[in-house]
Amino acid sequence: MKNTLHNLEDHFCAFILLVMLILTFINVVARYVFLSSMPFVEELTRLGLMILSLVGAAVAAKRGAHLGLSALTDLMPAKAQKYISLIGDITASVFCVVIIYYGYFMIIKEYTNHLKTAGMQWPEWLFGMWVAIGGVVMLIRYIQMAVGEFRHKKEEEK
Repeated sequence: MKNTLHNLEDHFCAFILLVMLILTFINVVARYVFLSSMPFVEELTRLGLMILSLVGAAVAAKRGAHLGLSALTDLMPAKAQKYISLIGDITASVFCVVIIYYGYFMIIKEYTNHLKTAGMQWPEWLFGMWVAIGGVVMLIRYIQMAVGEFRHKKEEEK
């Protein structure tokens, strides 16, 4: 169960990518066979790309795969590197809170203004809510990383 929850974002991203692949393939075939595309496919793949960007950032955070320049931190002692890493995790967590904050107000604005998507005429907030959800998932991962760094730092001090 723990392994399933740990890899939940990975499986979710893989599922979204598979759905995007299938929809795009169907749309390309429809363009060449029926000489007509399906506009809803473009909206759904745009939504999928947004979800993949935000949830994929959480996956990258979990794996420690975000790009970074370590030229200066590599010259520092190991203890200082841990503090710098902890500061980075805290800064990223603050950034995630900002994403959640503005994502929430974006959802409220889209909901109160009754905004609809161009092709499918779905409520725009159904798409916008993924900004806040992605921010929450990233925040959880960065908090986990910060706690892990803090615990590891305490164990080294003993």
